[in-house]
Amino acid sequence: MHLFRKLATILALVLGIADQSAAQEAPANEWRIEDATATPVPSVQQYADGRLIMRSPRRTNNYLELRGTLIVEGDGSFGPSSLTDAALLSGATAVPAAAELVAIGVHGGAESKCVYLRPPIGANETRIKLRAGGEMAIVREAGRADTLFLKMRAPTLNLCMVFEVLEIPSSPLLWSFANRATPLTIGLPAAVEQTTMPATDNDTAAPRPASVPLSPATPQARQRAISSPLLWGGLALTAVALLGAFSLQRMRRQLADGSSSVAASTPHIPRVDSTHQPTSFARVEAEAGPGQQQFHDALAELRLARFAEAGDLFGAALAEGLTPTFEAGAWSLRGEAMLGSHDLVGAMTCFLRSLSCPGATTESALPAATQLAAIYRELGLKQDAAQMENVKTAINPFADEINPQRQAHIASLASELKRQKRARMVGIFMPWRKPR
Repeated sequence: MHLFRKLATILALVLGIADQSAAQEAPANEWRIEDATATPVPSVQQYADGRLIMRSPRRTNNYLELRGTLIVEGDGSFGPSSLTDAALLSGATAVPAAAELVAIGVHGGAESKCVYLRPPIGANETRIKLRAGGEMAIVREAGRADTLFLKMRAPTLNLCMVFEVLEIPSSPLLWSFANRATPLTIGLPAAVEQTTMPATDNDTAAPRPASVPLSPATPQARQRAISSPLLWGGLALTAVALLGAFSLQRMRRQLADGSSSVAASTPHIPRVDSTHQPTSFARVEAEAGPGQQQFHDALAELRLARFAEAGDLFGAALAEGLTPTFEAGAWSLRGEAMLGSHDLVGAMTCFLRSLSCPGATTESALPAATQLAAIYRELGLKQDAAQMENVKTAINPFADEINPQRQAHIASLASELKRQKRARMVGIFMPWRKPR
């Protein structure tokens, strides 16, 4: 009896181990990607901090967007699949292309745009809810904290991936994902899909007339031809001399009495120096100081897009007194308000003041440096823009770019400022011309 019990126990253990092994080796749900396409795109939409932003390539000019319908059999469970395995394979020999996975997301159908999860791809875990109780997640697995994995539970998912590529890979192109390669159909970029308009009559160049001999036919005509350029050249030189003397006299008068309305209307553009490039940042303090109420009132006005009121209230808070970190924040937010009020130079001054504050925080410095970099780029001040980019990168190398609407607003204000500077120069050297 004792021997029988031993044999039964051994048999039960063997069967248990076999069942466990079979469970571990049970095949995952079958899956496939259908209608896979690759399309060059200039930018993509991503979720960041609860809002949609536009993201453009950082190092190259090329994004390649991959779209396909991921179909999973069984209960729809897929993964975890390492995102480091996602790649592009190019050419007949399926050589890995020079491509970096930037983001992963979903789209609502063939005509809808892809919306990507929070950037960057290597920063944080992200989960989103799908239809019919499904879920898609980018997670870290136990013991492999340095790698992100894709997991999902949905029978069908319109999957998107975007790669930043040095150049568009050559056909044929394969989408390597979860140790499986799927052929890709390469689409044309939006700029190539535009229809070429037929040439109109205005586009046709008129035929040149036959060449006319420049030599005069008679000695009198030859003499007129020789003397005419000399005459007109002498008149032109005389006019330039007179205008130069008149302009110089006017400029001296303006500098002496400071009465030039054109010069006064063009503010000085502040530039970057070493005080505007912090290398360490403070933590936000719990208290704002005596100006706390004005600070919170200003925030409320800024959220309501009442930029003039917000700027005044931030100024009142600074005058009342704020703790160092809130002072840096107030200057940065006041710059936002001034940008909304179309005061580009005022916004630049505030942003730079925020960066030079002893209590500068990453929360105040990052938006200030990001927008200053965009402003200096639009003004053509490349060195200042590069210095602000360095500050931004030091804070967060994966920081979001400003959205297209804000970029367009900055470009418009910068264009107007450059127009004012041109008008100032015209007013000094050609005072008879009215500024536009």
